[in-house]
Amino acid sequence: MVTMSRNVLVPITDALALVVFVGVGIAQHDEGGVPALFVRNALPLLLAWFVVAQLTGLYRRPRRGVLLLTWAVAVPAALLIRTAWVGSPHGAQIVVFLGVGLAFTLAFLLAGRALARAFERRGAPDVLV
Repeated sequence: MVTMSRNVLVPITDALALVVFVGVGIAQHDEGGVPALFVRNALPLLLAWFVVAQLTGLYRRPRRGVLLLTWAVAVPAALLIRTAWVGSPHGAQIVVFLGVGLAFTLAFLLAGRALARAFERRGAPDVLV
């Protein structure tokens, strides 16, 4: 048994938060559970998130400002890439899509990190890595 370190827990938590965001979004739009549908929505978000996180040093310098910078760059980039890939939304709907995406990804990321912090503070049991 190995204790999961914060260096491993935080990126996993962020990835899970973003995956849950995508899952909730698909469920809210009654788009079904087709794996390809999930991938086309999750892949741009996860790739953009971890590329920008690497550039900003999010997991090397875990500060709130770095998290917000990563979020403010990665999420709009990912949503615009996804829009180009999928071909929708169009026109003014893109602004709404970006606004909703920004608001809810931040909420999911912060909630995930709060849960991870609570898990960490509780003196979580050893986790198999």
